[in-house]
Amino acid sequence: MLFFENQNVTFAQSLQVVVESLTTSGYGGFAPWESDFLNYFVLIMNLTGVVLIFVAFPVFFLPFLKDAIEKSPPVKVNKTDHVIICTYSTHAEVLIKELVSRNQDYVIIEADEDTAKDHLLSGLNVMKGNPELESTLEAAGLNDSKAVVLNSTTDKNISILFSIRNLNKSVKTIAVLEDEDMETYHKLAGADIAISPRQLIGKSLAIQVPAISINDSVEIDNTVDLIEIDIEEGSDLCNKSISEDHLLDKYHINIIGAWKNGEFESPVSKDLILNSKTRLLVAGDKDELAKLIKMAKSTIRHFAHNNVLILGYGLSGQAAFSMLKTKNVDVKVIDIRNKEGVNIVGDIRNAETLKEAGISEASAMIITIQDDTMALFATLLARSLNSKTHIIVRANNIENVKKLYDAGADYVQSLATVSGRMLASSIFEDETSLAAEKQICLVQLPAGNLSGTTLAKSNVRAETGCTILAVIREGEKISAIDPHEFKFHNLDDVIVAGTDESIRQFEEIYIN
Repeated sequence: MLFFENQNVTFAQSLQVVVESLTTSGYGGFAPWESDFLNYFVLIMNLTGVVLIFVAFPVFFLPFLKDAIEKSPPVKVNKTDHVIICTYSTHAEVLIKELVSRNQDYVIIEADEDTAKDHLLSGLNVMKGNPELESTLEAAGLNDSKAVVLNSTTDKNISILFSIRNLNKSVKTIAVLEDEDMETYHKLAGADIAISPRQLIGKSLAIQVPAISINDSVEIDNTVDLIEIDIEEGSDLCNKSISEDHLLDKYHINIIGAWKNGEFESPVSKDLILNSKTRLLVAGDKDELAKLIKMAKSTIRHFAHNNVLILGYGLSGQAAFSMLKTKNVDVKVIDIRNKEGVNIVGDIRNAETLKEAGISEASAMIITIQDDTMALFATLLARSLNSKTHIIVRANNIENVKKLYDAGADYVQSLATVSGRMLASSIFEDETSLAAEKQICLVQLPAGNLSGTTLAKSNVRAETGCTILAVIREGEKISAIDPHEFKFHNLDDVIVAGTDESIRQFEEIYIN
């Protein structure tokens, strides 16, 4: 300014002009400038400021600010009676939802700091640390924990187990296995429970093949069962409502819930129309259920030889094959890789592969592959090639279940849901899950505020959605309950069937 504008400017004034220019907030009180040099100089400062604000600042300074502001995951927690999860996965995701629904505290141990930060930002209880180290387990409150879930690779699980047993011999340990053949090693290392969801879901998918006529039942006592019944096209029950069929009056059963078009409904309205896409979950006397099963079957049955295709021959596919091979069923296996047990090698998204396998004659198809997107394409293709085949699909991610139903699947089961519910059932010994793949639980609870009333007066089903299947009085189980005459006593326990939500509602209304 002194040389080009003949104006004396102090250092503080010069600094002000430069800072205002670089931050694009102003140009001080010395504009305009007479000389070309200062005009160009200020122009360069202005452009430099724009670059600094929109390029350099986000690239170089924001990450530092983010790290400084972001909350870092802790390396130690102060908890008691909690569940320790090593480490996070889709299995753990469902388990955490189960834990939260039961107000059960937990902590996830993550070795990777960025992953731990992501979980923390998602609202999960997480701490940073290597779960294989005894110091990390101590920091996670191992000695005060309810249980430890091992959800990593086999070698890491074994290492964690040894660290756990060095610190605590009695804490419950539950290992999720990728391969059931590894169960022996986990048990030897100290695991109390080892679950293999992939094998379980494979067997469960095989049960869904209609031709096998397997009813997965849970025995409540010697005379009462809880089973699922498919409504077959052309049967006496098909295309009528529950009230029109007089199911509750004629058969003296309890309808716990129903799967309809892939959605589970509980309790069930009497106006529900039963069709071939309906599967009822019912409880009742074995003889009464036998009569109902006969009514649910088609009056005209075609006993053609059944052909089932298994798409994908991993752990789940092999488990499904093992289940099917003992039945009167022809099974063909399709896989992208040529290995023992595979009949046809090819891409299941290719129509020629499915045609070669005999899709047009297939009575059922089980799709059990790692990629849900590929499963989606295969379902669409199979449905277009055979509109009548019963398509059964394993979903690896819960969010893809509805998509697979929309693509034409008749039955979809989530691997994460199966494993999550298995883990929850293993942790909470006071609850018995009906089966890992179902959304219903059987729970023994105190009768509580039901004391002195009858089922008809209390209206439990309408208020909570739960169904009372039996009463335990002085150690004896009573399943023949007259809704109008039978009165609950103060010390009675009840066996209740319902969804997690309906059971919680029952507890709130009648126990708490």
